[in-house]
Amino acid sequence: MYIYGIIIKIKVMSQLELFRSKEQEERLASNLERYKKQQLQNEKNFNTIQEEFDRAGMIKDLHYEIEGKPTWSSKSKEFKISSWKEPDVIENVDVEFFDAVIKVKYDRYYSHDKKLHHCVSTVSHEKKSNWKNGSYTDTILFGNHSLIGSYRNVKAETLKQKIEDSVKIAKRQKESDSAQMKSITKKMKELQTKYPNADLSYDTWRGTSITVDFNSGSYIKLEQYYNGNWNEKSSYDANFRKLSVEEKMDMFNKQEAKKSK
Repeated sequence: MYIYGIIIKIKVMSQLELFRSKEQEERLASNLERYKKQQLQNEKNFNTIQEEFDRAGMIKDLHYEIEGKPTWSSKSKEFKISSWKEPDVIENVDVEFFDAVIKVKYDRYYSHDKKLHHCVSTVSHEKKSNWKNGSYTDTILFGNHSLIGSYRNVKAETLKQKIEDSVKIAKRQKESDSAQMKSITKKMKELQTKYPNADLSYDTWRGTSITVDFNSGSYIKLEQYYNGNWNEKSSYDANFRKLSVEEKMDMFNKQEAKKSK
């Protein structure tokens, strides 16, 4: 069935070389015109972005990279020229296209994989006109969700600063995470030596904590404070839970009286 589909497609294209309806001719011409305008716009966007980046002192391969070559090239492209009522008719046409796009570079550190990621992503731009001193002044603003967010666009100078800040922040996060893991490893080795039969686990989500599970079912969770000290965050005494109310009250009654201040 698949082979049959290929034969039909070749047959339609072969007939197309001999005859193309007026509607198909118009549809192809429209598609080619739209494609040409898009490629011209791509070249214009590229030049605008690069001019603004150069003006702001952004450096190629440091703040941004160029994907592809900023030149016009040719290739064969398929265009569908049949209507939705007709079987698919595809026309292959040699077209010119602008083969380059500018992408910004920035760093991110993700604690889940403990790696520093060098990221690359596209940047959008808009021209904003402001009326000042009796005339309009055009300003090019840039957008990138990862660096700026989705609520506003910024000037090239601000984008440059965001890129540089991302490198510093990612490096600082990696160093902090590395120090955190060294502290956790040191404390866990200490606890495992003292309590060899206990199961130890750690968590770095919303803080730094270590849980020590004992064979009795009891556990204690330690949390590291900003000063580096480890303190009890929570605990569970399995044996205490097994006591009756009377046994608990008797135990409390035998406890040393609270000293008054």
